[in-house]
Amino acid sequence: MLPSISLAQRRYYAAGSLSAGWRWFGIPTSLGVACIALVKLQRTLRESAKEDKESNTWQLSLFRQLSTRALSRTWGALTRQEIPTWLRRPLLGFYVWAFGCKMEEAEEPDLVAYSSLTELFTRKLKTTARLIAKECQLVSPVDGTVLHIGQVTNGTLEQVKGVTFSLAKFLGEDITSTEANDKDLQYIILYLSPGDYHHFHSPADWNTQVQKHIYGELLPVAPWAARTMPALFAVNERVLISGTWEYGFFSMVAVGAFNVGSISLEHDKELETNVKGAYEMGRWSKKALGLGGLTFRKGDHIGHFSLGSTVVLVFHAPKNFSFLVTPGQTVKYGQSLGHTSQQKVGVKF
Repeated sequence: MLPSISLAQRRYYAAGSLSAGWRWFGIPTSLGVACIALVKLQRTLRESAKEDKESNTWQLSLFRQLSTRALSRTWGALTRQEIPTWLRRPLLGFYVWAFGCKMEEAEEPDLVAYSSLTELFTRKLKTTARLIAKECQLVSPVDGTVLHIGQVTNGTLEQVKGVTFSLAKFLGEDITSTEANDKDLQYIILYLSPGDYHHFHSPADWNTQVQKHIYGELLPVAPWAARTMPALFAVNERVLISGTWEYGFFSMVAVGAFNVGSISLEHDKELETNVKGAYEMGRWSKKALGLGGLTFRKGDHIGHFSLGSTVVLVFHAPKNFSFLVTPGQTVKYGQSLGHTSQQKVGVKF
């Protein structure tokens, strides 16, 4: 015979079963943050799909959640802060050691003379540190590493092997002067690391007519990022100078990057990049470079980054043009990049 259970006992056991069914368990904070980030990522992917299918990748969308423009402005403000004289040698010396800066080439090799990290980033070189390859029509505008070279095919460029982006979106939708049946449209992408000399110079003798500031993100542009994020250079903020050289169209594009954001031009002191406030992806401002444009000779100083970034050259070249460098190769500004078969090319740097 089963023991009898009072009404009070039945209510006690029922309450216990109910509370056990609604028991709460804590989860790690990192897991909660990850869940929120995943929801935001899914939302951004949907928005990106509406904006531009080419840039609709999870890597790009994830980095766009990190407010890289605001972080870059914060980093810029920190690097402009004056460093106490007694701290300059150890602090800047660590940076020089970490990124392999060659201070013996600098116009001012004494670290104590640099009052901030920005001054070190934008240091000038000795006038004898680089020679301009006069025998070649195309020279490197920067110290850096060749990320990729090639010929524009079906309106696309490769930022690394197999990872492409649109020429029209990169240069601007209104660029129509890049079509020429008797010439090839070539390009070269040059990456500047944090330890490199951060100024960029004229890569050829050319006349520039148009300057364009294209608004965008400030995502990393290091080789690992170029391999994992398609259309990276067509997404980031950039400043384009375009015109003509002896073979037709010629353009030089300075691409901003995470922790950089600041692109300065020698001929345009009013240019401001990574400005605080809302912006529309891909929107751009355009200005004519005076009556008759601006003429640059090989090696002329054009501008600088406040930290390493990327420069892309897109240009018409005759069918017998060939590059003298390969992807992964380190180059110095003024070094020979390419030539036509009729040219007599001297020793490379």
